[in-house]
Amino acid sequence: MFKPFEWVQGERLPPSLQSHAAFLNEARDVVQGAQTLVQLLEWDEDRRDAASSDVGSAPLFDACQRNSLQRFLAVSLGLLHARIEAQCEVLTV
Repeated sequence: MFKPFEWVQGERLPPSLQSHAAFLNEARDVVQGAQTLVQLLEWDEDRRDAASSDVGSAPLFDACQRNSLQRFLAVSLGLLHARIEAQCEVLTV
């Protein structure tokens, strides 16, 4: 089971760290959403596998929808990676 992140309370931080706290909160949201989507896709694949033997466990997503969600997941994590790299560059300059 995935344990949700706790938000960093940015308003309690010095102004210089508030943008970093906001970024961490957004990154955590993306990671948590990605983990939830992966769990949903795994659950749906289990239903797809079981559908051949049990009519009541039809999958929610067809192949096209599943592929779209997987691409969405990859793009979301790719964008997060780019933002993390940009934040790292700012910190090392």
